[in-house]
Amino acid sequence: MRAAALLCALILASPTAAQSGVCPAWGKAEPFGALDAKLVNEASGLEVSDRFGDRLYHNNDSGDGLRFYVSGLKGEATRAIDVEGPDPRDIEELSLGPCGRQTCLYLGDIGDNPGKRDGVVFTLVIEKKAFKDKVKPLRTVRARYPDGAHNAEAFAVHPNGDLFLVTKPVDARMATPGPALVYRLTAAQLRNGRDVQTFAKVGEIDLPTIMAEFPFPGSIATALDISADGRRALLLTYVAALVLDFDLAEGLSGPHQVVRLNTMPQQEAGAWLPDGSGFLYDTELTRGAKAARIDRVVCKDAP
Repeated sequence: MRAAALLCALILASPTAAQSGVCPAWGKAEPFGALDAKLVNEASGLEVSDRFGDRLYHNNDSGDGLRFYVSGLKGEATRAIDVEGPDPRDIEELSLGPCGRQTCLYLGDIGDNPGKRDGVVFTLVIEKKAFKDKVKPLRTVRARYPDGAHNAEAFAVHPNGDLFLVTKPVDARMATPGPALVYRLTAAQLRNGRDVQTFAKVGEIDLPTIMAEFPFPGSIATALDISADGRRALLLTYVAALVLDFDLAEGLSGPHQVVRLNTMPQQEAGAWLPDGSGFLYDTELTRGAKAARIDRVVCKDAP
């Protein structure tokens, strides 16, 4: 099916409570925790561990080096974990996903505001019960787009091992939003740390149309996460969230829900709760603020 047909299906479908996995009604965003601003001051990625209870993973935006942060579920007891390897250009997102028989944290060096990079880099770190202050990566995967450079802040690893990436406009001021392009790397490609891999373009999501009720920052994708069962995806924007109530591995066709949020000044990180009952999202620390919130949104009648 062509991308246009998939897009039409995405926009026109309307979810009902009878559809499996669709939330009948999303509750209001409520304060849940806070980031340690001394360490995580430019939050750009968030994940909730389903292997180890009471654990969040975070990353800062560009300029922070090759590292990630581990905290409690509400942001407490934060630790920085350095990863061996060269400094990245712009890590914008992280994701948990399978890597063989284990689970890995994928650090995505995917940011490219000028739209000039030859490729992007994903660094895989095996998830462990306890991390040393510095760890060795499992491997590094380099990838390029089939159609030139793109800027992105959102990617997620599917339970089947495939990686999906959603672009944002190549525009430093993000003043001209357009459809978000969706690309994919297969699990087999992610097992190859030697060769440069090429993304396959899956299609596009017309965020400016779907999010037309919001100002233009609502059309800019800032984070992506896929539910533990693979049947739903969370796409965060600067203003709201879009829940895709279908499996990305099966195409871009299916119902969706626009979820209103307590909009934060620079919300660029979001993640499903392991049981699928809701999601968390957070923001960069803004000038003059003492802490950056973590908010939670839950389904009022989770299926």
